[in-house]
Amino acid sequence: MAVLKIAGVLILSCVSLSSSVVTCPNYCFCYSSDSITSMTCVSLESLNQVPKNIPAEITTISIEFTNINALTDDDFVSLFQLRELLLSSNQLANISSGALKDLHHLRILDLSNNLLTTLPPNLFLRTFNLSSLVLQGNRLNKVNPFWFYQLQGLKWLDLSKNMLETLLPYSFHNLTSLEILDLSSNKIKYLPSNLFDNMPNLDRLTLGENELTTFVPGTFDNVINLKYLFLNNNKILRIPAMLFDKVPILDMLDLSQNNLTSLPPRLFGNLLHIGAGWQQGMDLSQNPWVCNCDIKYLWYWLNMNMQKVYFLNTTVCATPATLRWKAIKALSEEELMC
Repeated sequence: MAVLKIAGVLILSCVSLSSSVVTCPNYCFCYSSDSITSMTCVSLESLNQVPKNIPAEITTISIEFTNINALTDDDFVSLFQLRELLLSSNQLANISSGALKDLHHLRILDLSNNLLTTLPPNLFLRTFNLSSLVLQGNRLNKVNPFWFYQLQGLKWLDLSKNMLETLLPYSFHNLTSLEILDLSSNKIKYLPSNLFDNMPNLDRLTLGENELTTFVPGTFDNVINLKYLFLNNNKILRIPAMLFDKVPILDMLDLSQNNLTSLPPRLFGNLLHIGAGWQQGMDLSQNPWVCNCDIKYLWYWLNMNMQKVYFLNTTVCATPATLRWKAIKALSEEELMC
């Protein structure tokens, strides 16, 4: 009797498994689980175009590490149920303006690590439900404000590891729901003062590994809900005195690996929540600090907020020679020469 029960369970399992498999294009694997129907095509050098006859019920498509170099108007036609489209690490250099025209319910689009130098202005005209857009690791050298005009619901935009040098003032003007913006690892030298003006929900802004040298006063005045700001690995020489006055709930500020020699008085005066989430929330290390009277504000702030600072013992003087490599927080008031 026990043997018969086990056999019955095995038969039912096989029936269930076979019913979960949908008809799939060549070179790909399709399967169903609950409300998700997925198609995966990975590591196929022979695949140089999007497979034809994709099942209409597909909700997730992953086509990665292939030789596909273009998307056409016919590639994803009638896929009205599609929620996720993952096209990372292909050879994409061209995308037709109508390639996504039927993807009204698309929520996640990953185009990372391709060869894109631009996007058609109307590409996202009908993907108004898009919440995550990843364009990391392409060759984009500018951002056209019309790319994102219809994406008022977008919450995550990743433009890191491209070739961006300048950004137009209204590049992200319609992204009113955006929570995460990653512009790291580009060649950005300058930020317009109103670049982030229409982002009341922005929580995380990553600008590390660019070529920024300073900021226009008011740059962050309208991202009042910002909690994480990464400015590391730039060439920042100076910071306006009131730059962070309007981001009172900032939890993490990374200014490491820049060219800062001093800071203006009360620069961090309104940052009362630094380190609230992680205990430590400020990184000022690997800057060429000049330890004279001009650094007295930083010296005082570090001593009052030691528990909030990463790498406190390696936030050190670069000059004068007599104080080189000495931790700023360990300086005496006499050594500051005030």
